[in-house]
Amino acid sequence: MSDGTYTQAMQEALASNPSLAASLSDTGLAGQTDPATQAVAAAQYLKDAATTLQSSGISNPTALDARGYYNFGLKAGVQLAQSSDDTSMAEVLSNMSAAQLASNGITSGETVGEWKASVAAKMGSSANSPILT
Repeated sequence: MSDGTYTQAMQEALASNPSLAASLSDTGLAGQTDPATQAVAAAQYLKDAATTLQSSGISNPTALDARGYYNFGLKAGVQLAQSSDDTSMAEVLSNMSAAQLASNGITSGETVGEWKASVAAKMGSSANSPILT
């Protein structure tokens, strides 16, 4: 997570639950190396991704949908969540060059379904679990 994203997520988490600060070692950038503090920022970012995806038409965003948002941004994240499994990743991520796709681990001809299966295998059983329920 970038420093700016971490800082924003921590500020949002602490604004919604100020008592969190008492249980964290450091809520500034130095706290980013503490797993408990980083988990708070990550949870807030996941919540932000899910609510943004939901307001963009994804009725029940999953952890996998949020991962697409995290990896590729809002526009592509929404397109990825809405695309059928046989759609090519290159079509969904049309703003990215072949080299950029490759640097993100996406092979030539890879489909949305293949990408989702690969990422879900790394995420584990919670990949397809809804975030906001």
